[in-house]
Amino acid sequence: MDAKDEKGLQARWSCEGGNPNSLKRSGWLRDTLKASDPVTVDGFRAKDGTNTCNARSVKLASGKRVFAGSSYDTG
Repeated sequence: MDAKDEKGLQARWSCEGGNPNSLKRSGWLRDTLKASDPVTVDGFRAKDGTNTCNARSVKLASGKRVFAGSSYDTG
C-alpha cells in the first residue's frame, strides 16, 4: 500500500496478515477491501527497518475495524 511518512512523502508499504481462513473468521469478505480504499493499519514495523509491517487490525473507510489474523493477534 502507499502511505505518507512522517515527512509527508509517499512511501510504499507491505503489510502481512493471516491466511485466508483466519481472515474469513476475523470478518473479512472477498469485497471487504478494494484497490484505492483508504485504510488505517495498526501493527508493528519489521525489525530490519524496511517498509514492511505485521498488521494487527485494519480500520476501513466505513469505520469498521477488522482483525488482520496475523501472528501479532495471538500475542
